[in-house]
Amino acid sequence: DQAMINTNTIARATAVIAVFTLLSKVLGFVREMAMAHVFGASAATDAFLVAYTLPNIVFAVLGGALVVVAVPVFSAYAAGGKREEAWRVFSIFTTVLVSALALLILAGMPFSRQIVWIVAPGLPEGTALLAAKLVAVMLPAVLFFCLANLFAGLLNANSIFGPASVWPLVNNIFVIASILLGIKSGIYAVAFGALAGNVAAAAVQIPYLRRAGFAFKPSLDIHHPGLKQVFSLMLPVMVGTGVGQAYLLIDRILASGLAEGSISALNYASKLILLPQGIFVTAVGTAIFTSMSSSAARGNLGDLARTLSRGIKMVLLVAFPAGVGLAVLRDPVVRLLFGRGAFDEKDAAMTSLALLCFSFGLAGQCLNPILSRGFFALRDTVTPVKTGIITVAVNLAFSLLLIGPLKHGGLALANSIAANFNVIVLFWLLSRRVPELSAGGLRRFTGGVVLASGIMGLAVAGADALLSGVLEGGAAALALRAGLDILAGVAVLAAACEVLKLDEYLYLRDLALRLYGKGVSGIRGKHGDGSFVCFQMPTQEKSVIAEKLDGE
Repeated sequence: DQAMINTNTIARATAVIAVFTLLSKVLGFVREMAMAHVFGASAATDAFLVAYTLPNIVFAVLGGALVVVAVPVFSAYAAGGKREEAWRVFSIFTTVLVSALALLILAGMPFSRQIVWIVAPGLPEGTALLAAKLVAVMLPAVLFFCLANLFAGLLNANSIFGPASVWPLVNNIFVIASILLGIKSGIYAVAFGALAGNVAAAAVQIPYLRRAGFAFKPSLDIHHPGLKQVFSLMLPVMVGTGVGQAYLLIDRILASGLAEGSISALNYASKLILLPQGIFVTAVGTAIFTSMSSSAARGNLGDLARTLSRGIKMVLLVAFPAGVGLAVLRDPVVRLLFGRGAFDEKDAAMTSLALLCFSFGLAGQCLNPILSRGFFALRDTVTPVKTGIITVAVNLAFSLLLIGPLKHGGLALANSIAANFNVIVLFWLLSRRVPELSAGGLRRFTGGVVLASGIMGLAVAGADALLSGVLEGGAAALALRAGLDILAGVAVLAAACEVLKLDEYLYLRDLALRLYGKGVSGIRGKHGDGSFVCFQMPTQEKSVIAEKLDGE
């Protein structure tokens, strides 16, 4: 059965990608913990985050578009037997990209103070001047980050997922090391570490690109039809992600006029609330995007709908319980992860409030990239832009409405409301384009997940109330308390899903049991030629996944 084979492939590819993503996201969170320990929610941290805003926006706008566009364009050439021409197209594109970004960086560096004023006009003058100096240091990172994303997209288009998932891990290692250096050298060390990390992130993928067949030959043949195709798909995606980055810009501008540490508290909370998205949703989106693009290229909307439906259910099964769990356990989790060094009780209270308000939008934040990629697979990059523009207006309206009573928490809650609104609109529009995407089955599944998550939340709240009176004291007691709370929540959630017979849960449970029973065969280490294979599934299965880091 082709649908079952496709489902097995998605689930297993997701698991492989998730392993690498988990490592990088864990290190990413260690990075935030180190930042909180060394600098707390202080003026220096605010300055760094403001300075990182423009590079971060360019990262998201260009980087996201590069990954999304590379897969369908390369797949279209490959389907027509024109792989060599595909590599030529991306050689030209890489040349154009590097040239344009180099000019942008050189033009932007002299105006770093003006950039800070645009991003955070309410910052105190001393903090703003520090941020301006950090901007000048970090702007060149834009070039290397965008190259890293382009390389990742090309590797994914060739079904090579390992290196594309490893480079964020390399980046985080550099930044963590720089934060530790910042104990003596200050926040400037972190800025230089961010730059070095992005250089390494691009460099680590180059050997795998060469093995896949990419022989870079600089060219400025801007009239090549393939280049026009790339830009025709890329520009709407850039506009769409640019609109999406308005969330960040709105938060920075409005929070810059609030109490010191508000920007930092929003940052710490957003990193925590989006941890499930970074670990799991990225893996799901990467695994299903190539499959959906291929289905769309063949005109098989039925396969595309089944693949997308599976992806949505997987995400819902993680996002709803994670959002409820983080809302219930926000205080012990924040104190456990950040509560040391320069991060004091005031910082913890501010971050906990932001985390609570962000938790209401976790499902929306996680589903947005999945649904957007459904449109991208159909080569429709315009619809997500239109919905994004409306969503930004919703976010701004609620931000202005809620910032008075809730301060920085109001900005987080407005973000959640807008994220959920965006997902509802995207799904409605996508179901009109792909009638096979059954809303009825997804509604029933969503209702079951919401009910199971609510039951889990009550159980976790009860368990934490009992444990808080028993496990008091230092970090070890707090870690044990949070760990037991999470174990209780997972057990109750699993039991609720069993009783409600949620199909995606039952499928993933059975798959896990089959794999555990059969074992993972073909585990191999380093080949004589220097290549690597992550793992190979049991040979009895219809679909055998050999996730490769070298693209063989």
